[in-house]
Parts: sequence; structure tokens; C-alpha cells
Amino acid sequence: MEGTELPIALSLPPLPESVSEARQTVARLAARLGADRDAVELAVAEAVGNAVLHAYPEGRRGTVTVAANHEDGALVVTVADDGVGMRPDPASRGLGFGLPLIAQLSAGLEIGERAGGGAELRMRFPVPAHDPSEDDR
Repeated sequence: MEGTELPIALSLPPLPESVSEARQTVARLAARLGADRDAVELAVAEAVGNAVLHAYPEGRRGTVTVAANHEDGALVVTVADDGVGMRPDPASRGLGFGLPLIAQLSAGLEIGERAGGGAELRMRFPVPAHDPSEDDR
């Protein structure tokens, strides 16, 4: 399996193909660390997909950033955008299940607004403790 170095720092355009790139990159890291790969993969896809669909209306340009690192026994993934921020949108194409799903898949979810505009989601996924005695096997 291809390794993924820490930390991950992706800067992506708000395009559908960015969802796959972010999902696959972070899923490889989750597998390497022993986090729940399926949960991480789905949560990252939802978070990046939300940014691509909702943060840049009417062709607005911007960047979706994905960062991941191993912190305090968890894989911590941050997905941020520099779009319009989180706000109710009655004309939304989504069903409104993305954020509750991410919260259910992760061990912690923080949602905030970025100072310069846009939204930021910070997700935590447990990573099993590493037993140093296993390194000698």
C-alpha cells in the first residue's frame, strides 16, 4: 500500500474531482494509522463535497483545504474553504444529512467560521495506541 506522509496539506479547487483526491489521500493515512478507514473516507468526502457544493455559489472561485495529522491519539482532519460561510440555503441541492453524518462517523466534530470568510470543519477519529514491542516483530 502506498504510504502517506504526515502532515497532509492539500489545497484543492472547488471541483467534484477534489472530493475523490481528498477522500483517497486521507483514507490512506487512516489505514496506515489504524483509524477506521471507511468512517474517515466517508466523513472527508461529505465535508469536501459540502464545500464544493455550497461554499462557492454562482461560479465563485476559491480553495478547499484539507489538513490531517496525528494528534493526541487521534487522526485530526480539518476541511476548510474560503467561500460564503455556513448559512441556511432553502434552494440547496443537498438533503441536509452531511453534517449529522460526519458527527456520527467521527469521535468529535467542531464547526466554525473562518476569520477571512468561509467555513471550517475539524474532525477527530480515534487511532489505536501503538505498542512499541510490535516494532521488533
